[in-house]
Amino acid sequence: MNNPAAAHTILSSFLPGFFEEAFGDSGLPSTLRNFAQAFCMRFDVRGICDPLYCANVAAVETGLGDGCSNFDPVKSPTEADIVKVADRLLFSYATCIAKACTGTTQETIAMMLRKALAGASLDELLKATPPSPSN
Repeated sequence: MNNPAAAHTILSSFLPGFFEEAFGDSGLPSTLRNFAQAFCMRFDVRGICDPLYCANVAAVETGLGDGCSNFDPVKSPTEADIVKVADRLLFSYATCIAKACTGTTQETIAMMLRKALAGASLDELLKATPPSPSN
């Protein structure tokens, strides 16, 4: 799945309402929701708890939340914050990422988060994520 357009086909394979159930009434800012949803779709992460986990990792490491679904979208994350999120998610989901998109690096994930924090929509995140280099 090194083709970003292929990520769109994943959406249809998620059960209807999957992300609504996963995020529930968490009060998640749209920037973090879009990032977490794009991450799960791009790398075929399907556990019901995973989307909110990804959002909470991004929130706690960037200072946009406490990691327990309490969000404060006012802070401006640093580049080091974004890199730490990417490192943690790359480590946590290495198996899913390797199966879905060979050659994905921390920079691929960091780029997705940067774009999401800048206000990119879900479609923009899925289209903008470049194919990872093949080994």
